[in-house]
Amino acid sequence: MGILRLRHHLLPFSQTVYLEGKADNSQEDASCIRVPSVIIDGPSLVYNIFSRLLSWFSLHSATPIDALPTSDEISKGVMLYLLQLKLLGVKIEKIYFDGALPAEKHETRVLRLENSRRRLQLFCTETRHGFKSPKHYRGYRAIHLESILCSRPLLARYKNLPNDPFMVPTVFEDLKLRWNKEAICQIARDILPVNSLDLEDFPWATITTMVSGEADSYCGSTAKLTGSAVLTNDSDLLLYDLGTDGSVIFLDSIELTAPDPRQSTQCQLRASMLRPSLVALRLGIPNLLSFAYVLKTNPELGITELLQRSKNTQEAMEASLNYQRFAREYQGDAHSRQVMNSTQQIQFLDTRISELFWQYELPFAYMPWDSPRMYLPILNEDHTRQCAWIQGRSYRNLGYSLLNISRLPNERHTRVTEFIRRGQRIVEDTLLLSNEESIAAYTKILCDRLTSIQVEFGISNNSPQFWRIFALFDLYISGAESTSRGIQGLARFLSLGYMGERLEWTDLHLAAQVQSILYSLRILRQLIRFSELSNGLAMRLDSLLETLPPLHIMMAPVCLETREYIFSIRIDQFSEIFMQLLARNRSDYRGAAEQTMEIELSREEDVSGDHVGTNVVLSYKQSSNIYELLQEQ
Repeated sequence: MGILRLRHHLLPFSQTVYLEGKADNSQEDASCIRVPSVIIDGPSLVYNIFSRLLSWFSLHSATPIDALPTSDEISKGVMLYLLQLKLLGVKIEKIYFDGALPAEKHETRVLRLENSRRRLQLFCTETRHGFKSPKHYRGYRAIHLESILCSRPLLARYKNLPNDPFMVPTVFEDLKLRWNKEAICQIARDILPVNSLDLEDFPWATITTMVSGEADSYCGSTAKLTGSAVLTNDSDLLLYDLGTDGSVIFLDSIELTAPDPRQSTQCQLRASMLRPSLVALRLGIPNLLSFAYVLKTNPELGITELLQRSKNTQEAMEASLNYQRFAREYQGDAHSRQVMNSTQQIQFLDTRISELFWQYELPFAYMPWDSPRMYLPILNEDHTRQCAWIQGRSYRNLGYSLLNISRLPNERHTRVTEFIRRGQRIVEDTLLLSNEESIAAYTKILCDRLTSIQVEFGISNNSPQFWRIFALFDLYISGAESTSRGIQGLARFLSLGYMGERLEWTDLHLAAQVQSILYSLRILRQLIRFSELSNGLAMRLDSLLETLPPLHIMMAPVCLETREYIFSIRIDQFSEIFMQLLARNRSDYRGAAEQTMEIELSREEDVSGDHVGTNVVLSYKQSSNIYELLQEQ
């Protein structure tokens, strides 16, 4: 998040630069500064693309919900952004993503969740009467260079829109697995001269790295090593040791300058750059840390007073424990660097799953508390209803339990604590982990349910519609959604994205519940690889979940109608099959749940003494073991 007003005070010391790596620089002014190589703060770039797309999409949107960029559109925007850098000859050294945040960031993370919750609450209040039918989802919404590389003011009514909760993991996954030469050319051929580029098959897969810590630290160390500029919107990067030549370019300062922005061959990218070593020299201080510390403790002071205090109290300040604690945050992550070379096995994990892994792997750095933690994002759901993350808890619990039993006995835990929305609060939700017997029992239930839906509907599990049908079935079998709405309404929801005559919060909440279940299955799928179950069930489940769609499809609006996702089952046929499956599976499911009851009750007795007294955020806690979740699901 950065230190308040740090960027404001230092911006007068910035230099105008051009992102340009070609030897035949076309700039008329020979004194202009070229930036030939960069390191990219991945999450910061994603948020920057989201903000710029939102500001442009809002120009032609009938409603706020229409203006929101999808994860797929954001990913395409990032791809085009990186392509434009390549066209200009700019070398991208690395694209770093956070793989785990230090324990010291706990309060900051809860605060961020609370801020997201408030935005959602405000958005729900302002749009409580529903929306006009969305229009852009029915076809392709073009992304032009100016919509990602030119800034424009955002209208006031769009400023409180919630972010896309899955855009960062979507972009990370796509840079690794989606954006190969063929996929790039298919999207970009009418926007950029991709044929003139010598593209590798996956041009960004090897330089896109999920680090075992914060991306900031790795951006800083790579900038010091290479003398490159860091592209970010986080002013904290100014406080790392970037060396003599390392610098920071704020993403929101980058602007496309050209006679016609659509003519990429004539484009230039102009930006504002800050070189911390040069700024410190001009201010007459050794580095910016002391200045930033005084600013953090005295945000109301002007730059003159800040400098005086920085210089006059330098020695006393550096001797204080508070300053040392502050400075340590910007002196690198020694723990994560020690294991960076051995993390290839987690390079394809979701960002949140990576963090769970590192809490087990390096508990002294990432888990000083008594159990692992999972910070689940605020979904775009109806704020007046139960949090959609309640759906899919059993699948997340199964995944957590599989990871847990893969560890040595002395490294195992009895629970995982999730941070979710509960009403108007961010709360702890404690999930009790299970042993091998109960894991095997529930794995069989899930495998059988997946197989029965595949057989009865006759839909391949390679289809996104199969997984959405499964999620809806899961909601109805658990009683989370009432059949009084009518199964025919679900068929309409699958094809249009809403059940009535127009889009309402009821539909958005149902979509959020579907996302919760599918993302929970994704967590389970990625954690199966750590499983040590020897009865073949894990392999069977892994095979069934292997066809889960990638995030840019999984988290797309349900009403996204393309030839790939057309809902081909007749409404009457869908209703008949759905009702038959509900009746049969509720009976079978109750029997299976009863078989696991004794296992789970004994498990709960074993750990009940441990989870009493767990700390609560904002005065709420709920504990659930896998048996309770079975009853809910």
